Amino acid sequence: MQGYPLKINERKVLGLLIANRNLNFREIAKEINLNEVSVRRLHNKLKQENVFHTLHIPNFSVLGYKIMMVQRIYITSPFLIETKNIMKNIKSEWINCIDCHETYDGKIIARSVWRNAEEFKSAHAGFYKKFGTDWLQRENIDMIPLDGADQFIRINGIPI
Repeated sequence: MQGYPLKINERKVLGLLIANRNLNFREIAKEINLNEVSVRRLHNKLKQENVFHTLHIPNFSVLGYKIMMVQRIYITSPFLIETKNIMKNIKSEWINCIDCHETYDGKIIARSVWRNAEEFKSAHAGFYKKFGTDWLQRENIDMIPLDGADQFIRINGIPI
């Protein structure tokens, strides 16, 4: 697959959509010296070709979550075959798990949001009490404060 080669005006439209998601077609047209109909057509063409996707990303701090925990969970060799089940258990136990996936080097990366560190500690201890730790080689945990974090995905732009 070679990819979708962008033309100059397509790059300009996409660049402005990424730089400021709040711009409407008229504002984009004015910015790049095209008419609104052309911008709308280019936008629809790019979207139809799957050049970009529209995402709705929750603002977790507004929803009352104060921290995000990123866990790197290393699985012991005999239990590598159980990785999918371990991930299933994590997802089923923590409804606030926003991402849980397997890597190719025998570990699971899980991201979850919590109202406070104590809530996480309690759920974490309860999880290992319920499912044991025989399968666990080691775990690294990073805590990311969410206060004032408006976005988690920041895209500065594309080369034009």
